[in-house]
Amino acid sequence: YSVLSEGAFDIAIEPLTSLWDFTAENPKVPKDSLIQAALPKCNYHNISVDTNKNEITLKTDDTAIELGAIAKGYIADRLKDYLVSQNVKSAIINLGGNVLCIGEKTDNSAFKIGIQKPFADRSETIAVMDIRDKSVVSSGIYERCFEQDGTLYHHLLNPKTGYPYDNGLIAVTIISDQSVDGDALSTTCFALGLEDGMKLAESLDDVQAFFVTSDYEIHY
Repeated sequence: YSVLSEGAFDIAIEPLTSLWDFTAENPKVPKDSLIQAALPKCNYHNISVDTNKNEITLKTDDTAIELGAIAKGYIADRLKDYLVSQNVKSAIINLGGNVLCIGEKTDNSAFKIGIQKPFADRSETIAVMDIRDKSVVSSGIYERCFEQDGTLYHHLLNPKTGYPYDNGLIAVTIISDQSVDGDALSTTCFALGLEDGMKLAESLDDVQAFFVTSDYEIHY
């Protein structure tokens, strides 16, 4: 996905994400000098994967992997594999932002999966989808964020600038077969912005995408 997005989704972004603490009691924007020093370290080209030996090599001492944007999806898929192996035919796995449906409801109707309205109450939805045996993953600027000096800072960081993306999007939802794909793609499509994000989603088989812009317009 780092290759697919030409680094908009960068799995080596850890030197940057470690500077930002969105869960702190009193979060603050890191010093710009620290951000600028971290940027050259964020480069997925410094990671090589040898699938034959099942080995990962980090080419520099300060290369580090950050799995926050993809781990939940992988975990959801493994949970589904386990439940299916135990003959579970109908279930919802909900990891917060990652929902994975096994089959359909026991009455043969689709699961109703709500897409949370950004910045609204947890129970308020902007759309409801009928889902059978698919993954639904959302990424948005409202999940982990704080305000400083009148500016909103959120956890979707741009590996080229070191600061949160500011591209007019507030949320992206991806519907896919595998949750790991949805997890990576929701971040990637967000990073690419509406136009390029929609182009990428269109180019992939069996992927549906749902973009919400800052004016609360919905783009499918």
